Amino acid sequence: MTRLGGWLTGSRIRDAVASGEILISPFREDQLNPNSYNYTLGDSLLRLVSEEIDLRGVDEFEEVLIASDGLVLQPGECYLGHTAEVFGSRVFASLITGRSSVGRKFVTNHITAGLIDVGFEGQITLEITVQRPTRVYAGILFGQIYWFSLHGSPEPQYSGKYQNQDGPTPSRMIHDAWYPE
Repeated sequence: MTRLGGWLTGSRIRDAVASGEILISPFREDQLNPNSYNYTLGDSLLRLVSEEIDLRGVDEFEEVLIASDGLVLQPGECYLGHTAEVFGSRVFASLITGRSSVGRKFVTNHITAGLIDVGFEGQITLEITVQRPTRVYAGILFGQIYWFSLHGSPEPQYSGKYQNQDGPTPSRMIHDAWYPE
């Protein structure tokens, strides 16, 4: 019988964490949803300070720590944040997205980098922008991640330039094999 891939339910996510098929560290049962898991915002951000973004260059950032009373993000600024949790799976691919409660505050918590390949392990970098000055807090429920079973072999496993990232991680596009000289 052929079994096609599908979106994991909350109970299947719980079982996969228990069996080691999915890594969520730390795992909190109260962050589990019917079809996803709520991730929390980590305690540091990188604020882009480069006046111009050059796809062939290296961007400049300043690190900003989120104090216990929060940090006000400014419109027109570009921030890289990260999940407080470490995620990974050698069995399932995953996607991150926003939470409706955060989106209704006009916060974008990832721009385009939503796919997490099978085999990836680490904190997930978030591309954050706001429409109005917005106070954020480390540890706040900030978005959700969901997993898909695969149709086919889980090989090759991800082993790329973002493997085991810790904290907000700027683009490493300069390391791409196709990168022009």
